[in-house]
Amino acid sequence: MNRRKISIKRELPTATLSGFVLSALLILTILNILLQNMPHKIETAGDLLLKLNTTEGVANAVTTVVVYFRGFDTLGEISVLFIASMGIGLMLRSNTKCNIKSESNFMLQTASKILFPVILLFGTYVMIYGHLSPGGGFQGGVIIASGVLLLLISDKAFEVPHSVIVALETFAGVSYVLIGLIGLLVLDTFLGNFLPHDISQMGMLLSGGIIPLIYIIVGIKVGSEMSMIVQNLIKRSDDV
Repeated sequence: MNRRKISIKRELPTATLSGFVLSALLILTILNILLQNMPHKIETAGDLLLKLNTTEGVANAVTTVVVYFRGFDTLGEISVLFIASMGIGLMLRSNTKCNIKSESNFMLQTASKILFPVILLFGTYVMIYGHLSPGGGFQGGVIIASGVLLLLISDKAFEVPHSVIVALETFAGVSYVLIGLIGLLVLDTFLGNFLPHDISQMGMLLSGGIIPLIYIIVGIKVGSEMSMIVQNLIKRSDDV
């Protein structure tokens, strides 16, 4: 019995070492294939996307790629963010009612109320003009959530109603899917650009068809979910 245990212990390191060696060889083989073939393909794909953007996209080519050429992937990304927000809410759920948060001073409360409309306006601008300049729905949504965070840390009585966040998330998610399905019905392509879009007017606000509309929807969803995340974190820190 003892001899059998000793032999098993001797065989385990050998099997582990063999597994590491085989895994390393597999990784090196894959990297070799990628390094030989991918640079040319990546360059070709980039040139093709930029060329396609001149006829079907908007001034910010990155926006065209994110919400149009690979809009289905973006739908998956915001779904992941929703799952993360829901998971944080469930993990930080607490039934205790203990407010130990110290009162912020008058200057911080006043400054936060003055700055929040400015932050909200700037975040909205970044969302609406994301197809024309650096920015977009993800960035604008996070900016708006940072304004909500400022209010949360400056005033313990402030709280974003859960019903408002649910309504915004539902509206944004349903709208994204509906726009994609309408494009599928009209142009036989999910998220097909079925709205009027004049490429000759590229750089104008209403020249992108559904592309700026999608980014605004993404901004609403990201902003609401990030606001819920920071609110759950703040409330949990108050309860602990």
